Amino acid sequence: MSASIVGQRRSFDGHLCTIRYVGTVQGTTGDWLGVEWDDAIRGKHSGEHKGIRYFSCKSNKPTAGSFVRPSRPSDQPRSFLEALREKYASEFEDLSCLNISEASRKKAIQISGKVVEEVGFDKIRKQLAELKELRIVLLDGLLIAGVLPSYDQVQDQDAAQKIAETCPKIIELDLSRSLLSRWRDVWEICNQLKHLKRLKLNGNRFQALNDLIFEGVTELHLEDTLLNWDEIAAVASQFPGLTSLTASANQLSEITRPLPNTITTLTLEHNEFTSISALRHLAALPNLEHLSVRGSAIDTVNNDTTPLDFQFPQTLRSLDLSRNKITSWTFLNQLPTLFPGLTTLRISDNPLFDQPTLPQTITATEPSKPMTLDEAFMLTLSRFPSSLTTLNYSIIKPTDRSNAEMYYLSLIGKELSATSEAEEPAILSTHPRYSELCELYTEPTITRAVISSSGSRVIHPRSVAARLVKMAFRLSKNKEDISEVRVKEIPGSFDTYQVKALVSRLFGLPAFGFKLVWQTDEWDPVEKENVEAVDWDDSEDEALDEQDIVLPKHGGPDSGFVRREVELVDSTRDIGFLFQGEEGEVRVRVEVPFESTFTS
Repeated sequence: MSASIVGQRRSFDGHLCTIRYVGTVQGTTGDWLGVEWDDAIRGKHSGEHKGIRYFSCKSNKPTAGSFVRPSRPSDQPRSFLEALREKYASEFEDLSCLNISEASRKKAIQISGKVVEEVGFDKIRKQLAELKELRIVLLDGLLIAGVLPSYDQVQDQDAAQKIAETCPKIIELDLSRSLLSRWRDVWEICNQLKHLKRLKLNGNRFQALNDLIFEGVTELHLEDTLLNWDEIAAVASQFPGLTSLTASANQLSEITRPLPNTITTLTLEHNEFTSISALRHLAALPNLEHLSVRGSAIDTVNNDTTPLDFQFPQTLRSLDLSRNKITSWTFLNQLPTLFPGLTTLRISDNPLFDQPTLPQTITATEPSKPMTLDEAFMLTLSRFPSSLTTLNYSIIKPTDRSNAEMYYLSLIGKELSATSEAEEPAILSTHPRYSELCELYTEPTITRAVISSSGSRVIHPRSVAARLVKMAFRLSKNKEDISEVRVKEIPGSFDTYQVKALVSRLFGLPAFGFKLVWQTDEWDPVEKENVEAVDWDDSEDEALDEQDIVLPKHGGPDSGFVRREVELVDSTRDIGFLFQGEEGEVRVRVEVPFESTFTS
């Protein structure tokens, strides 16, 4: 058997493969075909048998290769038009097979002197007319070998011309997971389709590129072709009008050269990139608008010590980094600089969001718990400027941004409070937006720990952080005011955001789906319209100057009086300033349910 068949595609019992070797195998008789299966788990090795390597596979999986006998029957290949008719006109019969001359077709058939209808011709004409109107054609998995139904394709101008006559209006064509291996076979099909814009060749295995130009195609899909990046870039250069390229699942670990400047949308999902710096050549694309590296192995911005010397263009507004291996907030801090034009980001399903909001050494008052979806959303949003308008498919509202930034600012305050003043510059270097946020909102209260003689940190006994407030949270479950009560001791250094996060976990409520209303020790007459005449303590006045006063319209224990209730609005201020005693009761009032936006 000739070695010229190396590189050709075969299908055995519905399983696609590529011939990588023809010849003998030591210790056996006769010739063998060494094949690489598209489904890598189907084989038994990578081209090596008893210590001798006979061929190499493109797949990096160790079980992609097998040996099969040349006599093993393979599935019958199809021509393009055979696959088209099978998919879209299964009852179609080629008129040339009927052995009826054109004159006979036009001549009416007479039986006993009466004209009768030509049997089956109307159905054939109808199906032919339908094929001519096809605009989107999906022929994936139909074992197409090319213009002709043969592994050994020869140029046939008449057969190619029939494609143009049969389906001239195709704008989208899917030839994925087929028997195509030569680019010329693809070109001979596409060259007949003058309106073709979108071409999908996923799952094929191609040989060397020919010097061919694919006119008109603007969108190309090369998923799971196992082409390396140089080969992908070379193919893209043969499509002069290309604006959208998909090259997912190709084992790519680095971008080694730029693409044509016409590219605006680039999808490189499920590859093996480990850093943003591996994509640096893409920053040279002046018109790039959307980039997706979803489902890769990215966990760092730069995988070496060399300074970052690239920046993506302002045109790049949409980035998808979801389902990678990002574990550090420092990674997110660098994204606004690397992607200055970013308005849309997707970054969910990274291990970063399985961590607590602060290290255990800072939140030592209670066990560390993974951040909630709402906390993850806020802590991500707050690291980006206002130019970011969409996060994980959720449009960012002004209130979303202000709540997120104040919450983030409060956590920075907690981190500073748990460290010494000498450590402050190092900590603030990990929060590049701190100064900006302090100008927008109130600077967080910082209550630093005292260093003991042994060198360990202790909380000053007279500080707000040292006081634990026992709070009873009451959630009414129905109109009969049957309530569920949960009691929790909370450090006075907690702010409202942290209290809400705790309540969210206690009752299983979304963080933005409820309000907290505190019953104070003060009493007000039911008929009172305002509380301007109340004598406030000076220490409370400052703490409550931003709180909304709520006067409930129900009876109190004393006739005509009710307890004053104050809503704990979102703020970075420590709750320890609100409670003079060591106990407090807070009513949880459920609002309109909030639907989390941090899911995949």
